[in-house]
Amino acid sequence: MRDFTGWKYTSADNNVIGSPDGRSSISILDIEVAEWLDDGNTPGAYVAPVLTYKENRVAEYPSIGDQLDDIYHNGLTKWKATIKVIKDKYPKE
Repeated sequence: MRDFTGWKYTSADNNVIGSPDGRSSISILDIEVAEWLDDGNTPGAYVAPVLTYKENRVAEYPSIGDQLDDIYHNGLTKWKATIKVIKDKYPKE
């Protein structure tokens, strides 16, 4: 366990502390992770979350502004075709 006696919060959201001499600082998260590791824990492999079809679609749709621009310049038929590609790629579950 590390000794942080005399260290003070140095950020507005109190997530960083600075040394008494002001020459170094460390985030509270870094301290918590270091203590967790010191306790003998080991991180596992990262597992990416599985996204729903809605989340996948939202991530891939063009912005609303780009969609409106597409409709204005190319018409609804072209816009529908663009959106359909994404809907077909991520069908409803």
